[in-house]
Amino acid sequence: MMNNTSIQDFIYRLDQSHQHAFAVDRLLQDLHDWRSQFGYALQQHLQVVGGFQLESPLQKLQLEMNQQLELHMQGWDAQWAALAPAQSLAEAFDDKVMLLVFGKFNAGKSSLCNLLADSFRLQQQAVKYFHLENGQVVYRLAPLREGATETTARLQGVCLGEKLILLDTPGLHSVTAENAALTQRFIDSADGVLWLSSSSSPGQVQELDALGRELRRHKPLLPILTRSDQVEEDEVDGEICSVLCNKNASQRALQEADVYQRSKDKLQEMAVDHQLLRTPVSISAQMVRQADFDQQAMTEAGVDQLFHALLDLIEPALDYKQRKPAEIFIHYLQEHILEPIQHILKQMLAQIAQLSSDMQTALPVLQEKVIANTWRHVVPELGTLLAQHAATQDVDIVCKTLENWANEALSQQLAEHLTDYALPSLAPVTLNLAAHIRYEVIAAHRSTDEPTIAYDQLHAELSNQLQQSLSQPLAPLFAECTAYLNALDHSLQQRREMLMQFTQTLDQTAQQMRLA
Repeated sequence: MMNNTSIQDFIYRLDQSHQHAFAVDRLLQDLHDWRSQFGYALQQHLQVVGGFQLESPLQKLQLEMNQQLELHMQGWDAQWAALAPAQSLAEAFDDKVMLLVFGKFNAGKSSLCNLLADSFRLQQQAVKYFHLENGQVVYRLAPLREGATETTARLQGVCLGEKLILLDTPGLHSVTAENAALTQRFIDSADGVLWLSSSSSPGQVQELDALGRELRRHKPLLPILTRSDQVEEDEVDGEICSVLCNKNASQRALQEADVYQRSKDKLQEMAVDHQLLRTPVSISAQMVRQADFDQQAMTEAGVDQLFHALLDLIEPALDYKQRKPAEIFIHYLQEHILEPIQHILKQMLAQIAQLSSDMQTALPVLQEKVIANTWRHVVPELGTLLAQHAATQDVDIVCKTLENWANEALSQQLAEHLTDYALPSLAPVTLNLAAHIRYEVIAAHRSTDEPTIAYDQLHAELSNQLQQSLSQPLAPLFAECTAYLNALDHSLQQRREMLMQFTQTLDQTAQQMRLA
């Protein structure tokens, strides 16, 4: 049995650890109720605001938004079912602390798992390797494959002692999309995360983005800088040779501080609590193996520091484990239900609101344009009309004809300029001339000549009254169009408020759960 105080202390305290009681059933019921109520609220807001033609851009946007929402809602159950393998894995190791070994491919994940496995075995602890096949745990004898290529094509892991599980996954930023998706799918099954990053290029921004996602899940996370070694020249038997050695304490401290600071900055940028971030540790698995697990070599390679850090991770990991069923469901609600709905509504509501605003701005201009165009269409024919009826001086026929022309021209203008609106019935244009406004009879200078029939005043009065009469039926019509748009804006605001309310409720539930 290898004598290593840090490993022995870790194993002893791990075995002595126990899970705290946590009332998760009531919380799960509240979360299921949240989903039902959110779905009902969304259904209630699927109604399209009336007042617009079916082919109008505004109506099409409303229908498109509702179709996107309905399509997403139809997939809620399937999305939850897709998380079943992760839940099954969590249930299979319900009595153990499960740590996800997480990082991009070639970060040394399998190598670290095998190193820890050998460390446990040297302490006479049981070590069992496994992989997941069709959602079932399959045990095997062979250790995890290591290599420079992406060797992990499926979820695999190792049971260490009685209470620790390491899950070795394909890289989240894998060279294959299938492997990256596999890693993402099983993240929820873990109680804590070991984030591995090679010391040759530690803490890349791409990895920090994934790190931020994990910290939002409020599970403990320990950054580990792997391959913390370098090749140096040394004299062996009188000859200069290249030898592998640990990076010195100063080099490691600088890298760890750099990764921690950049991680902290990134998390603050992402509005994630940076206090969830643990201090990084450095390790060289190759140096440990090269010295055949010599006590001093393990200390110099960073093993003692690693086990001390792992020990600090166990208690928060157990706390997470107690609330994990609720955490998994919250993650599902946040990432598979709420976030897609937020994306759909943010994009579609902004488009609809902008179009509605543009239409609101255009209405006064259109109203003046409709009046002017109708007047210009009718008035040029007025002189001819008055001349046609000069002999009879029938003002009533003139007015009736002019009204018909105006109503026909007005309908054409509305059809052209208010094509997006489902317009109510329009009150007809009516002309009401004063009794004294008539054709003028101008007597001839000679009795043998016919009198002259003049209509200049009548023309001017009809022209002015036509313009005034056009405004009367249009004012309530355009007011109705404004009301349609105001109703739509109110509906948009109601959706925003509904979404904000459900978001706040879910966030508060998650926050209260984590403070319990």
